[in-house]
Amino acid sequence: MILAALFFISPLFAAEDLTAINELENKLPDFTIEKQSDEDIKYQRQNRRYTPPYYITTLDQIKNSSVEFGVLKQGSSLRNIETNEIQKTLEMKYVKYFSIEDEKGFKYLQNKDGSVTWKVPTRFIDPLKNELTMYVPPDKYTPAPKNIVRTIYDKDLKILPEFSLYVGLVQGEFMKDLFEDKRALMGTSNQYGVQFFTNWNLPLKAGVAVHYEKASYPLEAGGNVFYSSTSFGPQLKTKDFDFFGSPLRFQTQLRIGPFAKASAETIYGKGSFKFNSTDLLISMERPFKNDWGEFVLGFYSQAQWLSLVDQKVNVSLNASNAINRSYGFSISQVFQ
Repeated sequence: MILAALFFISPLFAAEDLTAINELENKLPDFTIEKQSDEDIKYQRQNRRYTPPYYITTLDQIKNSSVEFGVLKQGSSLRNIETNEIQKTLEMKYVKYFSIEDEKGFKYLQNKDGSVTWKVPTRFIDPLKNELTMYVPPDKYTPAPKNIVRTIYDKDLKILPEFSLYVGLVQGEFMKDLFEDKRALMGTSNQYGVQFFTNWNLPLKAGVAVHYEKASYPLEAGGNVFYSSTSFGPQLKTKDFDFFGSPLRFQTQLRIGPFAKASAETIYGKGSFKFNSTDLLISMERPFKNDWGEFVLGFYSQAQWLSLVDQKVNVSLNASNAINRSYGFSISQVFQ
């Protein structure tokens, strides 16, 4: 009975058309895994618990990728892509390789002529990308000053001596008034100075200054007024500032001169006077390093107030607060 049933049903299956099923099967992706070498299987067993699916990467796709630099480790296994021959490297080598690896984790090495002969597992290559990255300047930055004044803590307090020469012109308002002579308004002045100041790292350096000044004022009668004074007082120096890559500093002095005097031969006869002087000097300095310490060039401005002392002859002064002003240049040597 069963044999009879199979006899009648079998023609029905033989006549069924399976073409659509076969076409659908051909369109499905191929997940066939190529045969792997013993070394690849051993590596996968040690590092993976399963074999992930992958897609085939062609040699043309690899050769069209970018080329990178790397170091091939000693003892690396090179495999010939044509003969599948394996060769061990005896020493470390610098190589060029394509950035894309194939589905089995191999990097392909580029020969000098651009051809490809060998491939190597990626784990045997150390990339040199970071080491080859050069410095890239920022888009926007502020350049550091050339003259950098470093601040450190003072260990020992040092007093530095400085010898100076000041040369300038004097606008003698007080002398013109005292001698009643318009030509005495303009004169020349020389000052010889010795300064001592502290070499510490505070913004201001304190010190003391001693100056000897000689000035000469012409008179209409043909003579001259000769002024001299020894003065002393405190001084302050600022730290060095950076000015377009050069060090620049400022100095101020306030000196008193109890022994100032002036003498002249005028149309009214010889005259001599004694004064108490107060001098306020401000200067701007540019130091230059040398073998002894610093050579300093400067520009100065000084205001001088004079008051008569021990005066036995009556004089006529329109304004007792008239000021002698001087301007000029200075050169100094600081010994360190």
